[in-house]
Amino acid sequence: MRLKRIFGFLVLCVGVSSVFIWRESQLAPVSQAEPAPLSEEVLAQKDVPYVPTPKEVVTKMLQLASVTKDDVVYDLGSGDGRLVIEAAKLGAKGVGVELNTRLVVESRENAISAGVRDRVRFIEQDLFKTDLTPATVITLYLLPKVNLQLRPTLLQLKPGTRLVSHQFDMREWKPDQTELVQVGSRPHLVYYWVVPAQVSGTWEWNMPTASGEERYKLQLTQEFQRVKGTLSIGDRIIKLTDAKLTGDRLSFKTVESVNGTEVTMQFDGKIQEDAIAGSVDLGGNQAQRRDWVAKRQS
Repeated sequence: MRLKRIFGFLVLCVGVSSVFIWRESQLAPVSQAEPAPLSEEVLAQKDVPYVPTPKEVVTKMLQLASVTKDDVVYDLGSGDGRLVIEAAKLGAKGVGVELNTRLVVESRENAISAGVRDRVRFIEQDLFKTDLTPATVITLYLLPKVNLQLRPTLLQLKPGTRLVSHQFDMREWKPDQTELVQVGSRPHLVYYWVVPAQVSGTWEWNMPTASGEERYKLQLTQEFQRVKGTLSIGDRIIKLTDAKLTGDRLSFKTVESVNGTEVTMQFDGKIQEDAIAGSVDLGGNQAQRRDWVAKRQS
């Protein structure tokens, strides 16, 4: 009888512990969520295996990329075509890249059934041999090592191209946004990036002031979309704050004390290769807005 009581007590403890563990898992932040696992056999494969993306995840991926009728969506490892087809239903044009002949045929049949045949194309091709430059949005559900192999190519795409990956990130290239999608009992992570422009280097321009034109020199360093640097105005060197690079858009702020008054400058500009053009809001006793056009010197 005593053994039965002890056994019953242990069962109760395990049950209570399981409830608390389950509740903690529901409250865990996205950064700590464990994605639905792939088997060791799948991870060991040289080619990307076909594992269908749940409908809820497809929806979230397209939402994160803000897909519209103006987009061209490329899905790398497109499987049965579900993501490309859903993008086409939003009015976008879509291209699915897939190595499996059977899945390419199935995708084309699915597109016909969905009534979007005229807006999609499925090609049987190695994704590493595919020209991705027409894409405005690229979606991925590949293995971690394949993401890393593809990363240099993605970084060379037109600044502003949006990337969405199901389950796997890009290591040092941190995502701009991460979302958790719960499908049944399994969490699915969705990562979002915007391809950044290359802004590292020295940029110079002149800007008029009350006492005449002054020479500005902007020194920028960059790690993917993370930017830092300094702005030199004459012999004054000011550290940048709130620097943000999103695609081909750059913004940053400087703060300095001039004759006892705090003066802020908020710069916003669009990058076009070796030029940045935009506006700067000057704050202080004489708040105003001016245009600026910088050229890269090195």
